[in-house]
Amino acid sequence: MVLPFLDSLLSKGKAHKEVVGIAVTPGLGLEVAVIDKNTKVVKSYGRKKLDYDISRREITDIGQFKIALGELLNQMDIIKSAQTLAYLVLPNVYFDFIELPAGSANEEVKTAILSEAEEFFIFKREEPVSGFAPVRNINTAERTKYVYSSFQKEQIDNLKAAVEDCGLKLIGIETNYTATLRGLYTAGLLDDVILEDSQWTAMLINTNSFVMFKMEGKELIGHLEVPLAVRAYSVEESYEAIISNATQILDDYQSSKLYIISQVDEISADIIKRKMRFNNEIIAIESNKFANSNQLMEVKSALDFNEANSLTPAVIGATNLSSDFGLILNVFSDDINSSLGVYFTTELFGQKVDVTSSLVTQLGIILIVLLALIFGGVYLGVGAINTEYKKTIETTENEIRNVEAQIEAASKNGDKEEVNINMEIDKVAEANIAAINFYDSIATDIPKNVWLTAYYNKNGTQIAVRGIAENIADVYEYYKNLRIVSPQSDLKLNELKVLANDAINGNNNQNNNSSQDENANKLNDKIISSLLIDESDRLYSFEIMNTQMNTGVVTLRDETQIITAPSASSAENSEEGNVEEVSQQMKPARKRKVKNGKVN
Repeated sequence: MVLPFLDSLLSKGKAHKEVVGIAVTPGLGLEVAVIDKNTKVVKSYGRKKLDYDISRREITDIGQFKIALGELLNQMDIIKSAQTLAYLVLPNVYFDFIELPAGSANEEVKTAILSEAEEFFIFKREEPVSGFAPVRNINTAERTKYVYSSFQKEQIDNLKAAVEDCGLKLIGIETNYTATLRGLYTAGLLDDVILEDSQWTAMLINTNSFVMFKMEGKELIGHLEVPLAVRAYSVEESYEAIISNATQILDDYQSSKLYIISQVDEISADIIKRKMRFNNEIIAIESNKFANSNQLMEVKSALDFNEANSLTPAVIGATNLSSDFGLILNVFSDDINSSLGVYFTTELFGQKVDVTSSLVTQLGIILIVLLALIFGGVYLGVGAINTEYKKTIETTENEIRNVEAQIEAASKNGDKEEVNINMEIDKVAEANIAAINFYDSIATDIPKNVWLTAYYNKNGTQIAVRGIAENIADVYEYYKNLRIVSPQSDLKLNELKVLANDAINGNNNQNNNSSQDENANKLNDKIISSLLIDESDRLYSFEIMNTQMNTGVVTLRDETQIITAPSASSAENSEEGNVEEVSQQMKPARKRKVKNGKVN
C-alpha cells in the first residue's frame, strides 16, 4: 500500500541516478561502463589491461589500478565529483551460505560469517570483510539462510582510497558472482524465467574454476564451484571436464534454462552450448575473444567497439543497484556514507533529491503515521455515532421502565383492566426501531468510497444525510441500504452532482451567502485534503432526505463537525429526485493533482 503511493509521489521529474560501474576480470582487465537505465543502452564503455594475482586473489598493483581507472574516466569524459557514484566489482575470493537462528541481529550474523570465513586459507593471514543478504524463499520460522562473500579488508581499503583519489564516490564493492547474475537481469535476459518464477541455472567460467548457480526466479537457492585450472589442460580436456561436471550438476538442478558465461579466452560458451546434453534452452554469452557482436546490451559509445562486444555481465550489474533483483552483497552495507541503494534522482519543491532505500523507508513511516491519524479520526467519528446510538437505546429503556411503572401504579390503585405487558413493550420498541435501524446503517453500511459530511435523525422518521463519494454507484448503493433498513421512511435521493472546481479547491462561491453551503464546503475541504486521490478521479456530492436541514457549525475534539436541525418545511411535498435527470446536469471534473496530501 505504501510503495505505490511513494512511487507516484517521487516519480515526478524522476531521472535514474547513474552509477559508474567498475569491474575487474582476470585476463580481461579493468572495465568501466555507464548505462542509461531508461533506454537500456550502454552510454559509454572502456577497458584497460590490469594484472590480477590468481593465487593470492587480489589486484597485483593498486597503483596500476588507480592509473588505469583515471585514464578511463578521462577518455570517457566521466565527471569527477563527490556526486558521481561508483560501484566496484571484484573477482570472487570467498563465497558461501550460512544458516542461523531466525531473528539474529546483524552483529550476530557478521560474527558468525567472520568465524566461517577465517577458516579459508587467505583469511588465516589477512582480516576479512563481508557482505551478506538473507535467502528469502527458503527460510523457516526457526532458521534463516544467508548468502555472503568475503574479501581481504586491506585490499578493500586500498581500492576505496584509490577510487576516491580518482574523484569518484565509491558506494560499494561486491563479488562478480552476484553482480553477474544482476547483470543478466539488467540486460533483460531473465524476464521470462522471473515472470514464471521458474528454476534456472547460470554457469560462470573463470580462469581457475567454473561455478554453477541454482536460481528460482530472482532467488539464489544454491551454488557449486568446481576447480578447473584451464591453462593446465589442453583445450579438448578443458571442454570435456566442464561439460562432464556441468551435466551431472544439471541433472540435479532441474532447470528450465541454462545461461553459460565464459570470461576466459580459452573456452567458448557457444561450443559448450553445442556439446552440452541439456533438453531445455541454452543461452551462450562470450565475454572473451570469441565475442563477435554485442550480445548483452546496445553500446552507444565505446573507446574500442571490438572490446565492447565482450563486456561482462558483471560490469553491467555494477551499474544497477536498484532493489528490483534484490541480490546485493555490498561489503559497505554498514557504511552510512556509501549511499547504498540510490534508485534515482527526483525533484521535490524545486530541489533535486537522491531517492535511497532509507529515504523510502522514512517516507513510508511518515505515510503510515498519516494513515493512522486518518483512521483515528474515522474511529472517533464512529465512536460519536455509537454514542448517539447508545443514547437512543437508553431512551427506549427509560420509556419501557415508565410503562412498567404505570402498570404497577394502576395495579396498586385497584385498576382491574388487563394490561398486556409484552404488547406495551413492543409498542415502545416499534416506535424506536426506525431510528435504531438508521444508526445501525450509519455504523455498518457505508460503502468504502463514501464519506458523510452531515446527518440528521429525529425519531427515525425525519432523516437527512449529506456526503461526498468517488462514484455514483457507491452513492446509489448507500441510498438503497437506507431504503432497505426503513422502507417506510420515504427517503429520496434529493441531490447528486459533481463537486464544482471551486468547492474541490476549498474556495467558497463569493455569490453564495448561505452559511449552510459555507459550512459544507469547509468540511468537504477537510475531507478532500485527507484523501489519497489519483488525478484521474472525480468527487460527487449527494443529499438523501425526507426533510430539509438547517446547518450550523460546532467545534468538537478540535475538528469542525456539521450539526443539523429540521426546518419548518418538510420533504413530504417534494417530488422524488430522478438520478438520471441529475446526471445530465453533471459537468466533467477538471484534472486534479495531489501534492503533499492536498488536491490542487
